[in-house]
Amino acid sequence: MIGPQIAFVDDIQGDIALLENAAQTLHAGTIYFNAAPESSEFPDKPLETVEVLFLDLYYSSSFDAEVSAQWVESIIAPNSNYTLIVWSKDTHEVNQLLRVLDGLDLTPAHFEAWQKTDFDLKKTDFTEKISHLFSSISNKAPYTVDRIWGQVIEVHPNEVYINCLLNEQQPTFQQRRFDTKLLGNLENLEPGMFVKIIIYSKPGARRIDILEEKKDLTQLFEQPDFFKGLEGNSFFIAG
Repeated sequence: MIGPQIAFVDDIQGDIALLENAAQTLHAGTIYFNAAPESSEFPDKPLETVEVLFLDLYYSSSFDAEVSAQWVESIIAPNSNYTLIVWSKDTHEVNQLLRVLDGLDLTPAHFEAWQKTDFDLKKTDFTEKISHLFSSISNKAPYTVDRIWGQVIEVHPNEVYINCLLNEQQPTFQQRRFDTKLLGNLENLEPGMFVKIIIYSKPGARRIDILEEKKDLTQLFEQPDFFKGLEGNSFFIAG
């Protein structure tokens, strides 16, 4: 399939000019999107050829993770094994963005944060760095991603117990204990609330994100009572 392999999203085109030159030197096709609010134009549909996305985070005076995620969603095709490079002066905001992407099932297979202020954007030759990026991507084992629905059972100062639905087709449940820190981004954490647990694994590493699920999943967690209606059966009557 013919098309760009690298996409750049930034409200200042000059900030990505040397990156784009380096990518083209390495014979990679590129495309630029102006993210300035007054001139931003999202693509009509995701670009199936894009494998690497360089994403700036601030397009105005404040950061909005939903807007940044919208750019990712508009460019990256569903189920793509893509690499996300956060290209920003404010890479400290990245965790907020990743949580939103998790909720959209757009978690990148590979991720790096490149701090703009670490480079001279008028002089730096990025050819070697981008070449190293390409090599790193090809050599890394991709993550596997597992998504599990859960319902909070108990909340304690240091740990939270969650009833996890391991198999929806043949309902299988397991109670698991999680460090409270993993749920630190949830508001009003309390028993009964539903969550989405996302587990990223690769050899030697694992990461877990837990997100609040707004939908009512009560029906998924209703476990059948196999003895209902059998209360008077002789099996239950002592001899």
